[in-house]
Amino acid sequence: MGDRVADTIQQAVRDPQILDALVMMFRPSAAIVPGLGLELACVLRLRASALAADGWYDDALIDVEEALRISRRTTIIRRTNADVQLAAALSVRANLLRCSSREQEAVEDARQSLDLCRARFPHAPHRFGPLLLGALDELARALDKSGEPAQALPPAEELIHTLRRLAPRRPRYEPQLAAALHQLGVYLSHTGELTGALRAANESRQLYRRLDAKQPDSFALQVDLATHNRDILLDLVNQQG
Repeated sequence: MGDRVADTIQQAVRDPQILDALVMMFRPSAAIVPGLGLELACVLRLRASALAADGWYDDALIDVEEALRISRRTTIIRRTNADVQLAAALSVRANLLRCSSREQEAVEDARQSLDLCRARFPHAPHRFGPLLLGALDELARALDKSGEPAQALPPAEELIHTLRRLAPRRPRYEPQLAAALHQLGVYLSHTGELTGALRAANESRQLYRRLDAKQPDSFALQVDLATHNRDILLDLVNQQG
């Protein structure tokens, strides 16, 4: 029952005021009924993401670190859901640390999240599959920002390989594939592989254009940004000769 509550919260709640109210509701209850701890961890993690989106990184870190402590002490009875919350919280903290210029710590958290997802995926693929994709993306971003774009390539390429398999059967993954291709182009350009970067940028642009054609104006901004990025890379490739 508790696992379904946590999943519903995660899917439905994004409003900061509602998240504040839920934290106030779950915190005293979790102290009395330990089984409600994962619901509190889920709400804290979501509130951390909302705070980070507004630039409140220090406050977000406080929330996500509390979510991590709760997830790590949960009993074996709810281990799967606890590991879901733990992997997600590690990925969120990695993002916060990366945005706070604490790149090495971000890499460590992203690796922990990815390792946990890989270990648990065979037992609960529907729970850990989306988290695995997010952990690959976060690890690549953290490695690139830490000054290691070449090391970012393997997780970025694994992410794209996985999304290519998923997208034909599940179109909801197409925007994620387009974004991943854009990021691959960024990493390749940082390593000096401009031709590969241009190829990835072109594919990302084409996919965004197809998505925008299916849903007019929904991806117009992404098309514009992808076109701008493609044009910059094309100029650099031409200059290179």
